[in-house]
Amino acid sequence: MTSHATRDRRYGTAARPALSMNIGPTRLARRVRSRLAEQPPPLYDDAFLIAYGECLRRMRVVLDAAGATVFVIPGTGTSALEAAAANLIPAGSTVTVASTGQWGDRWAAICERLGLRTYVVVATPGEAADLATLERFLTDQDSGVLLATHVDSSSGVRTDLAPLQEIAHRHGAMLLVDGVCAAGAETVRQNANRVDVYITSTPKALSAPAGLSILSLLPAATAQLATRNWPCVNYSQDLQSWLPVMQSMENGRFAYFQTPPSNLILAFAEALELITDEGITNRVARHRRLRDQLHDGLNTLGIDQLVTDPELRANGVTVCWYPADHEAGFLNQVREAGVLLPAGTHPVRGVSTFRLGHLGNVTEDDITRTLTALEEAIHAPGGGKP
Repeated sequence: MTSHATRDRRYGTAARPALSMNIGPTRLARRVRSRLAEQPPPLYDDAFLIAYGECLRRMRVVLDAAGATVFVIPGTGTSALEAAAANLIPAGSTVTVASTGQWGDRWAAICERLGLRTYVVVATPGEAADLATLERFLTDQDSGVLLATHVDSSSGVRTDLAPLQEIAHRHGAMLLVDGVCAAGAETVRQNANRVDVYITSTPKALSAPAGLSILSLLPAATAQLATRNWPCVNYSQDLQSWLPVMQSMENGRFAYFQTPPSNLILAFAEALELITDEGITNRVARHRRLRDQLHDGLNTLGIDQLVTDPELRANGVTVCWYPADHEAGFLNQVREAGVLLPAGTHPVRGVSTFRLGHLGNVTEDDITRTLTALEEAIHAPGGGKP
């Protein structure tokens, strides 16, 4: 039988609960949690409509996407990826995927399920996809769409979007980007980088509850959606049907396609207000500063990262090799020291790596506690060995 003392040590105490350094869902601010506990308002309530409109407007600031059409609809990050592909890429089209890990592979799986001819350029683990190979695929396969992941949480690679848009638009291809693990922690310049569709979700660096899909379409993509003459195979994700709803909601007028998750919208509006108060530039700088503090500590502990090029290292996700002879039981040792860390998920290197999420409402104390727990695990009796 597990004693109370053991349970307290493993999961934290009332005075100092265990710290979750997860990729997502991330820690919610008290104000955000309070909005979740409110009675759901009528969908035509003026305050609710104002909150919905604020979500749409403030996401343009987070993504530096003035003039874009923003959708905030029910769903997850994966739902958002599927919605983008199903609404903007006709069946039978050819797409090229720049895969830097699990989530690039997810892009490919979605496209294949939708009947798209899918070509994948798989990056070496911990590296970016090769630009020359991507350009060759776009040329040889006459691919009209390039799909990429801004930050892949299985590898910790941050993809530079500027050269991708140059390649895509040189070949007349649309650029669709998964920014689920990037928005709110990385500098996003959707307009400057001409990202036709930028996709994200709420439970990572935006620090809001899971359950909302976010898509931001530049004007050309919005026009393509509005004039689309083929049916979206996913009825509930049909962005043509959602488009007038978003336009009305932003102007404070009720419109209906499906019932939006009202308390999630209210909580998201509160999270975005906190981001506005901090300032998106300051928020990205905080993520970068805490990342550097973490990485300096990892270097001191002798823990190596999968991503060796500092320019490719994400601000909010770090993927590490297990310390030598510590693969088995290492994360249990870290948990015993009071910090919960997720295991690796990279398609090739997952079994040999673990991950640290430092997204959203993360503090300097969180980084210090994490490094202390890692040090304790390294020096624990048995060293994590079986």
